[in-house]
Amino acid sequence: MRRLRAGGLALLLAAGIALVVLPGPAPTLAAQDTISAGGSGGSAVTVHGRFDGEEDFTSLAVTVSQTRDLTNQAIEVTWTGGVPSPRTRALGIDYLQIMQCWGDPADALAFRETCQFGMNIGSPFTGRSGTTSQAANSRSLTAGLADYPLRDGAEVLPPANEPDKPGTLQPDAKMIPFRTVQGVRFRDGSAVRPFRMIENPAVEGQFIQETDVDVLRESFAEASTNEIPWALTSADGTGRAIFELQDAGRAPDLGCGAPKVERAGQLVDGPKCSLVIVPRGHLNPYDGTPVDPALEAVHGSPFLPANWVNRIVVPLEFRPVTGLCPLNQAERRTAGTEMVAEAVTAWQPGVCANQGPVIGYSAIGDAEASRQVLLTGVGAPGMVFTADPVRPGPGQPPVVHAPATLSGMEIAINIDANIVDPSQASGQVPPDVLARTGTALNDIKLTPRLIAKLLTQSYRRDAKDTEKLATANFDNIREDPEFLTINPIFEWWDRTRSATLDGLVVSLGNSAGSRQVWQWLLSDAEAKAFLAGTPDEHGMTVNPNYRNVANAALDTFPKADGKCTEAIWDNVIYPHCTQNMRPYMGSLSEAALQTLRADPKGRQPTFNFNLLPPNYDPIPRKPPGARMAMSITDSASAARYGLYSAQLCKPKRENKVLVGTVECRTPDDDGLLAAAALAKNSDVSGVKVIDAATAWTKSKTAYPLAMINYAVGNLLEAPDARKDYATLLRQIAGDGQQPGLARGQLPEGYVPLPQAMRAQTMRAADLLERGAPPTSPPATPPPPPAAVPTAGALPSIAPVAPSPTAPVVRAADITPGGPLGMFGNLMLIILIVGLAGGIVGPILKRIGAGRS
Repeated sequence: MRRLRAGGLALLLAAGIALVVLPGPAPTLAAQDTISAGGSGGSAVTVHGRFDGEEDFTSLAVTVSQTRDLTNQAIEVTWTGGVPSPRTRALGIDYLQIMQCWGDPADALAFRETCQFGMNIGSPFTGRSGTTSQAANSRSLTAGLADYPLRDGAEVLPPANEPDKPGTLQPDAKMIPFRTVQGVRFRDGSAVRPFRMIENPAVEGQFIQETDVDVLRESFAEASTNEIPWALTSADGTGRAIFELQDAGRAPDLGCGAPKVERAGQLVDGPKCSLVIVPRGHLNPYDGTPVDPALEAVHGSPFLPANWVNRIVVPLEFRPVTGLCPLNQAERRTAGTEMVAEAVTAWQPGVCANQGPVIGYSAIGDAEASRQVLLTGVGAPGMVFTADPVRPGPGQPPVVHAPATLSGMEIAINIDANIVDPSQASGQVPPDVLARTGTALNDIKLTPRLIAKLLTQSYRRDAKDTEKLATANFDNIREDPEFLTINPIFEWWDRTRSATLDGLVVSLGNSAGSRQVWQWLLSDAEAKAFLAGTPDEHGMTVNPNYRNVANAALDTFPKADGKCTEAIWDNVIYPHCTQNMRPYMGSLSEAALQTLRADPKGRQPTFNFNLLPPNYDPIPRKPPGARMAMSITDSASAARYGLYSAQLCKPKRENKVLVGTVECRTPDDDGLLAAAALAKNSDVSGVKVIDAATAWTKSKTAYPLAMINYAVGNLLEAPDARKDYATLLRQIAGDGQQPGLARGQLPEGYVPLPQAMRAQTMRAADLLERGAPPTSPPATPPPPPAAVPTAGALPSIAPVAPSPTAPVVRAADITPGGPLGMFGNLMLIILIVGLAGGIVGPILKRIGAGRS
């Protein structure tokens, strides 16, 4: 299970944070139940619901895993004491709604205007018996509310001289308006702030009135909002939701983490943001009468006063988006594998504290990082991060390697149990299975061959060139007997065709992590045979476009299915290719984020002439309770967004028939450390690499996709630069290996390095600070600091170069193994060259310091 660190009550009390439930007196945190789950700088709080409206929610206890030191990330919201959400009818009663808001909770009705919510995200249960809650996923005051006396004092009408005062509404308002942190109050559809007329995309020259969703799209949209309108409670009264927090960089109209914002032409202090949970029950919120639990529903926006009165408000404290390091100080540039991004982000504030150096960082591929650290021009990074040993050639500067992180690649999952209605099933759904409906699954198992099928677009749902697929190829992974045998809950899955995976999400670019995945797949006999064209026992074969594409040096995830279809509109040709349907993500972090959102960002082959501008219909984002998404990402990015990891398993067969799995592995601490203990020496002294096949065969627990990433420093950098990079290495080997959320510590998703590796990094820091020796490296290493153990391999150092000038090397010789040229996608080649080549120069970003 993914661990979301939480922290101490004392930190919250010291900050004076209160847990607020309004209206009514705002209780302080001390008056609420609290929990502490460890982790310096982290925080968790638990608060009970209340009985301020018509329904009693006092038995509901909601725990928020982290409330301080927040950024763009996920937090875990769990609860006990809830009423189970219905399993055999449309979702209309007994669920929670979660949102992020920026306003002052003390001004209750004005506060609701500051919440990012209202994009009409669909309910996870539709098309069954009963009624779905109407307008519960919106800000509408007009939809589905015939049963409620909304205009009998339910809303606060404005004074005659203040027609647009926040928190008040015109009698003819159609929605609760959204108000930005800059003070812009959106249209509410009233005569004072009417909806606009917009062009009807279906009828040329015709104009129609915009909707509440059209208005909100000026600030946030279906693909970007973090609202959860439907959070389900299990049969035992518990529930869990992973909520995506957004700082001012991702949600500027919320402004969370911004020290200052501009409002009415003046700079004012940034907002104090909150997480708001609105429980929805099974009583009419205006008169307390129960609804029919089989057929009726509780309707209305959570912002209606009768619903809003039940809200739970949890204050949040964000890191400043301007960063924790000084902005007026020159930075030392680093670059390298994205697998260290979360760690470097956390280390940067620790390095710059007490007038220390400011470290910049930019994510690039391992091969490009190895090239750039050997450059000597202005703007070249003096230190890079990579899992691959760097081998300077003749005339190139010597380097030193220092262990930096231990983490892994993984298949991150976001899958809710989407169980079929028993009335639609061929047999009665077992009660224990039905009870899991809508809950997140953390026990999904995958074999190497299943992953190979996903990576090669061999399921019909993922392929464009379906004519070339064998007739035995299954439509999707949910129908594959191999997947069903090891994940039996899918025998009871929703039967609709869309209730499955929309491809395995992967990121663009070359990396040692991608190569590690391919090497593990090729080390498995069944996966290797499948990739070479051998059918599985059911006759399913690899997509012919991928046959024999995989090899041990492949360090990308190619999209080799090159077929495109076209649509023509207004004499313009619109192609629909693999990368329209199953697009790349820009990074491992984005892959994890879109998995959390259950949005692969793909487009269906149906061309919609009614869109403005016309385009292919987007694949809908799956709502909570019906999500099924997977991605290949790194363990740190998965941890940031609260994702579970699929178990990597080898199949168990009896008489050649699959009966289950053996030796399942996950990237937990034990699995990563066991793999590191089996790391092999490379041809560069002091640099060890983890071999996926060895990790699997030599241990019962070692995780095969574990990776040791090294900081590699250029020993011919200027003395002051080497001193600064040495300071970074000492941070890495010291506080940087202490798990926690405080500045300079090791974030979730990494395992602290063994003591021997930390000692090696400390010695490398000393060597880097002294610089390249005038001749060959010394026969004996410098003594390590007294506080650090002396065990471990010596730092690597290459021979002293006769000249610091780097030779000119052809780009094709630098980054081998990329499949993009192989398949002739010129635009992607241009993109990759631009991404890689643009790193050396002024666009390096200071992630952890908050400036980009």
